[in-house]
Amino acid sequence: MVNGAPGSAWASLRSSDRGADEELTLLGTPAHDDPTPLRADHLFDLASLTKIFTTVAALRLVDAGEIDLDAPVADVLTVGTGADAGRITLRHLLTHTSGLPAEGGAWREGLAGDELRTTVLRSELRAEPGTAHLYSDVGFIAVGELLERVSGRPLAALVAEAAAPLGADALTWSPSAAHAVATEVQPHRGPVRGEVHDELAHALVRPAGHAGLFGTVHDVAALARMIRDEGTGAQGRVLSADSVRLLVTPVVAADAGYGQAIGLRVRDSAWMGDPVAVGHTGFTGTAFAVDLDSGGWGVLLLNRVHPSRDGTDVSAVRREFFRTLG
Repeated sequence: MVNGAPGSAWASLRSSDRGADEELTLLGTPAHDDPTPLRADHLFDLASLTKIFTTVAALRLVDAGEIDLDAPVADVLTVGTGADAGRITLRHLLTHTSGLPAEGGAWREGLAGDELRTTVLRSELRAEPGTAHLYSDVGFIAVGELLERVSGRPLAALVAEAAAPLGADALTWSPSAAHAVATEVQPHRGPVRGEVHDELAHALVRPAGHAGLFGTVHDVAALARMIRDEGTGAQGRVLSADSVRLLVTPVVAADAGYGQAIGLRVRDSAWMGDPVAVGHTGFTGTAFAVDLDSGGWGVLLLNRVHPSRDGTDVSAVRREFFRTLG
């Protein structure tokens, strides 16, 4: 436990309103068996925060006119299996309304690499595109593959191109173990440190759009500030103002009660508390939110799954942290 949260590490950075001082807190160590004090340059497994960096990369291609949010992705990439699969669009994928399942479990059967990727992308639809909100890792794996096909560049390069104007200088898919914060001790892998925790992302081998990025608290803060500043990053323009509006405007309601915008969740009170905010969480313990009224923002990075995911709910810890944004 560290500061009341499971795991060994706590890195947080927040600003209560636009122009306010930033409060950095670093507590604990990168692993229970590593006594090194946690530093601001330690890299956390960002888990599903990867989806938001992938979303930013996608919207940059939209801004550049290289891809259309509402064109069928089947023109470029076969995604999903079922009578309606040909109707899936990038907008569906980015809002979790494609009908694709939550995850692709074929890694449990020993599939890996491109064979696994092909199998995952051909998953059977669970719903007709555009009719239901079904949070989907598979959908964001499809986003990453689509962006590569359209642009002719690897996903890692596209995310790096977005990270540069953001000022997210340490963002990486391949950290050194010494600079990474540990996650879980998994039965089939042993202690995981410096490799992606997500089993599906690990089995896919090369970067995927749903999970796998590592970053510092400052990298995620750069993303939060960009959203607050309507598309402007520390080193220049990242997204158009129109694209940022897509990130913060809900288009469908999730069964859990929050609004789903492109990429981001809106007013997810289960972990944000009361602020009128947008943000996202990651399974390993990561989260960030931006208050749309005050301009306040916060980043909280934990390794709650270290050494085990059992009994490690951090919803209350997150609510307490983010309630001060407004």
